[in-house]
Amino acid sequence: MLPDYCLKKMTNAIHTGRMSFIITVTRNLFACRTSAALLAALLQYPAFFCCTPVPAPAKRIAAGEYIDVFFFDTLSPQYLDSYQRLKADDVLYAMSSVGPKRVVALSVGSKDAMTWADIRTYADLCKYCFSLKEDSPGKPLMASEGILGDGISRVVDLQMRTSLARVVLGSVACDFSDTPYTGQGFDNRLIYMQYAGVEARPFGPGHEIPLSTINQGWLDSAAVMSFPRPDMLLQSGLGTIWRQRIKEEREFWCYGNDVDSSALGRPVTRIVLDGYVGEHHCYYPIELPRLKAGHTMRLDVTILRMGTPDPDIPAGGDMIKLETRTAPWIIRDEREETF
Repeated sequence: MLPDYCLKKMTNAIHTGRMSFIITVTRNLFACRTSAALLAALLQYPAFFCCTPVPAPAKRIAAGEYIDVFFFDTLSPQYLDSYQRLKADDVLYAMSSVGPKRVVALSVGSKDAMTWADIRTYADLCKYCFSLKEDSPGKPLMASEGILGDGISRVVDLQMRTSLARVVLGSVACDFSDTPYTGQGFDNRLIYMQYAGVEARPFGPGHEIPLSTINQGWLDSAAVMSFPRPDMLLQSGLGTIWRQRIKEEREFWCYGNDVDSSALGRPVTRIVLDGYVGEHHCYYPIELPRLKAGHTMRLDVTILRMGTPDPDIPAGGDMIKLETRTAPWIIRDEREETF
């Protein structure tokens, strides 16, 4: 069973770009003192990267949706001390014992509270994973954690973060000068993410690496189409690409994969341009090292040579010229209001 907790609704507190929740921790069966914690959950939003980061459309946690908050002991094995389900537009009392605590917050939509019935320690919660089948850019799954020191009144600011990473294919051009196929273009039929993270753990060691990936080597279109938003992973191509640069700003989404280079069991995520040069079917698998959660990686590609015959062979520097720019998502303007 989940630990007992009590709720007392006080007053609504929604701020522009910042959502504050007052959690007054009250005495439980095992505590001899009361403690209070002010939990301020700041939501982050994606940004395109041009010359400077600018906001892109995204939604914050909507009023009435839930944030699940857990308090764990800080000493091993970090037992669960208390659990609270908060409405995003409410200020509530919660119950916890005194002493230092690890506080963890999750915004995962309408999951039943009994989802957490087996959580006994912080290590149990670290086994929980996000799924791209339940995630979306407009309503991202988010998580955060922090440490509360001992005391009667305690404050912690939690940056609610997504595990999603965004890849923007900003522009593509094709220049086959000084090749046997000068005068031809690249007929791009498909664009898709390869070794794309579709499950990710928001907490614990290795959370920067996806738990599972899709399109491992070859495109698995059937698996991709099982996702509610297959366009996050697979899109139609740009048609025939010539020297005139095509600027389309194509967006793709998957979970972050913060690795420098491929290793056994830890491949680098790629974006693949699939198509034809004349009658030759070829691929341009572009590696995306250090693809970080909460960041946008923008690509501008110039195709220079015939692509690879196998989508699992990365495109070399002689095949493409690549310009990349990366920026973290940003927090909307904040405004403090007192009620």
